[in-house]
Amino acid sequence: MHRHIYSFIITIVAAALIAACGSSDKGPAETALKAAEEAINSAKGEASKYMPDQVKALESSLAATREKLSKGDFKAVLSDAPALTSKAQELASAAAKKKAELAKSWEDMSAGMPKVVEAIKSRVDILSQSKKLPAGMSAETLAQAKAGLSEITQQWTAATEASKGGNLMDAVAKASSVKVKAAEVLTLLKMPVPEALKS
Repeated sequence: MHRHIYSFIITIVAAALIAACGSSDKGPAETALKAAEEAINSAKGEASKYMPDQVKALESSLAATREKLSKGDFKAVLSDAPALTSKAQELASAAAKKKAELAKSWEDMSAGMPKVVEAIKSRVDILSQSKKLPAGMSAETLAQAKAGLSEITQQWTAATEASKGGNLMDAVAKASSVKVKAAEVLTLLKMPVPEALKS
């Protein structure tokens, strides 16, 4: 009888100790998760513009870790949260690098593209006013070049507006389309295509 009571007491004490250990991890787990949340919130503002998929993946991982906290799996939270914080910091760094790359690309394109557009416009104007088109240039080809110039002008305006609005990703994407179209129009007009438009 005494042995059963002793065993029962040991079991109760052991359970209490396990519970105490678990609850002692609760505070640190909450702190670690809060730090991860703050790191992710800090990173995702810029990162959402340049790396939306990575931001979504990180937020999904954060939600899973929150779920573990709600279920009392504090050790898992203590393991996962620092990794989330580290990933958030890496994401912020990668987003800053991507932004710098896009800014450089836009700077390069915005320095040269207006000159290309102006050269195309000048050539189209001259040919449009000419009574006789040069050899190898048909009225149909000139019409295609005019349509291309109109498209280039619209796309470049849109790219510039996107840049002014802080949307570098969209600005560079639109400017890249302008590069392709400009090369096509220059070829139609039998004008040299700059190396910058070929890359």
